[in-house]
Amino acid sequence: MAERLPLILLLGFLLLVSGVLSMTMSTLTIENKCNHTVWPVIYSWNVDSQVSPTGFSLTRGEARAIQAPSSWYGLISGRTLCSTDSTGKFSCATGDCESGKIECPGSYSWAPVTYVYFRIDDGGINSYTISVEYGYNLPLMVVPSQRSRTCISAGCDVELNKTCPKNLMIMSGKNPVGCSSTCQEFNTPETCCTLDFKSKQNCKPTVYTRNFERACPLAQIYAYDDNNSTVTCLNSTDYVITFCPSYN
Repeated sequence: MAERLPLILLLGFLLLVSGVLSMTMSTLTIENKCNHTVWPVIYSWNVDSQVSPTGFSLTRGEARAIQAPSSWYGLISGRTLCSTDSTGKFSCATGDCESGKIECPGSYSWAPVTYVYFRIDDGGINSYTISVEYGYNLPLMVVPSQRSRTCISAGCDVELNKTCPKNLMIMSGKNPVGCSSTCQEFNTPETCCTLDFKSKQNCKPTVYTRNFERACPLAQIYAYDDNNSTVTCLNSTDYVITFCPSYN
């Protein structure tokens, strides 16, 4: 029995190592090609699988790589026109996470901005979705490191602020800097797909959502959108997330 013990311990150790190695991570490289500074937000829904930092700044041409652990479920968005007031409170014209700081800990309130949602190593696969369901503020593109029929580059890489309907425009002075959704702006059951409209049959695209759909056919446009906007990849895939991808 004494001779068997080391072998049992060795097998246990190998199983432990195997389990650790099977938990893959993905590198998410966030880069800014806009002609202005962007302050990314990284938010985690799964309390057992967090990403840090939760917010930082990227000047024009700058990039930063973060590690997303296995089972991470979260989002990335960008804030613009941010500043710190005389009391030390940090805030942004678009995408503000209302923390009063550059980092965005704690709860999350939806802002009318361009989002990308990620699920890392969820049942052996990764997935991501570009969304303008709540609005739009920046062109955004995601490029996976491994390509396949289901693992493709996707995004909303066109400038929509200037073509936004006037009653949905988010202004900074005389300049449009974002475009709100009809749900955010009007908050009715019809525009938010709630109550009697909480079904695919009753929640239909509107003249406003069609504006986004024409420009960003690979993005999630509204709650019951069925345009197959979710991209699935191998769980070992890394990603480059680019703000303003078509800018020089």
